[in-house]
Amino acid sequence: MRSTDLIFKILHMSDLHLGKSLRTQDLAEDQAYVLSQIVQRAEGLAPDLVIISGDVFDRSIPSEDAQTMFGRFMADLRRALPRHARILVIPGNHDSPRRIAFAAELFEAVGIHLVSDVRLAPALVLEKGGTRAAVWALPFVTHGAYHEFRKSLAENHNEKEMASIPALGSDGSMAERVANVVAHLRPHFQDYDVNILAAHCYVRGAALSESDTAFIGGAEAVPASLFDGFDYVALGHLHRMQALSPAMWYSGAPMAMSFGDGRDEKGFLYVELCTATAPRIEPVMLKSLRAFRRVRGSFAELTAGASASESDYVEVVLTDANPVYDAFNALTARFPNLVSVRQEAFERMAAGTEFDAPSAGEQRLEAEDNRQAFGLSQGEARHIAVLRDFASFAQCVLDEPPQEDMVKAFESVLAEAEQERA
Repeated sequence: MRSTDLIFKILHMSDLHLGKSLRTQDLAEDQAYVLSQIVQRAEGLAPDLVIISGDVFDRSIPSEDAQTMFGRFMADLRRALPRHARILVIPGNHDSPRRIAFAAELFEAVGIHLVSDVRLAPALVLEKGGTRAAVWALPFVTHGAYHEFRKSLAENHNEKEMASIPALGSDGSMAERVANVVAHLRPHFQDYDVNILAAHCYVRGAALSESDTAFIGGAEAVPASLFDGFDYVALGHLHRMQALSPAMWYSGAPMAMSFGDGRDEKGFLYVELCTATAPRIEPVMLKSLRAFRRVRGSFAELTAGASASESDYVEVVLTDANPVYDAFNALTARFPNLVSVRQEAFERMAAGTEFDAPSAGEQRLEAEDNRQAFGLSQGEARHIAVLRDFASFAQCVLDEPPQEDMVKAFESVLAEAEQERA
């Protein structure tokens, strides 16, 4: 049963990552399927406000198809919402703020607010039943965005405000930038009955999923206490739906972004802001067009079964002690939508030499040991040693073990070099 003191209804979502592909697999069909469900659910929930808290696109220069998909989504969503409802979109770290804000004035005329900059004023104000709600926007606060915020104060002849915000150099942390901005928003809270924040950042203590970039790091963490005083904080940046407090939530991505996310339920949040109680939060789960499955086993085990007919995206992790060559092509017959193949043999190789590469003498001894142990010729043993070095190098550069297709490409180049040498 819904609260009797209900004021505002909000849909909170983030991290659409339109234009994302998984290796060579285009996810456009999957994303369109999820967006259509969002529109359908939004029509039934009839919110006063929809917040999209950043990472609309997967890259700062999105493809034409991704931009077209976003435009169509905005049009469909606008038609599905009540006439008085508003939509707020802010950029995340994957987005180009200028591209997000393209034609912002035109969109605003139909209740879609594309806010790409950090402002001292609310992005929009909602009014309902005599209650006024300020909706504040805090896009991903880069050094450039912080500088522009200070510059805008100067241009508006607000020297006092300008003087009270330090000019942080390149060593200024995300926490410092966000703290300084929010500190200058807080005095304006008293002008409104309700204060809502849409923000794109990593809040300390939040749980990371596999698809959350390894470069988030502790240095970018923002203390949750910085957002005290807001009645609801709609966070974007992390892909797992989670609460950091009763009034502070990550909606997570509406669909899986990696095979490690395959078991997480995906969707968005329905939020009811009430007069005398904490926000009421209801997760709204969405169905995926195809599941993301990670399958582990030996090459023999995974090729022994009958061909799978399901359409799921599959990542195979081979547990064989030694590398299996041309595994991808063989496994494609078993898994029609195979996306990638990881081999623990290569991962062990990379882990063993990532930080302490053996000397040339040690490499010769290792090659000789391999030759004697497995009955290999000197050329075959050398071939394996070079592949191991490549796996180690790729691990250092990519921050993850090399995929099957990369190893296969390198091995073909290596084979050509060995033939020329012979």
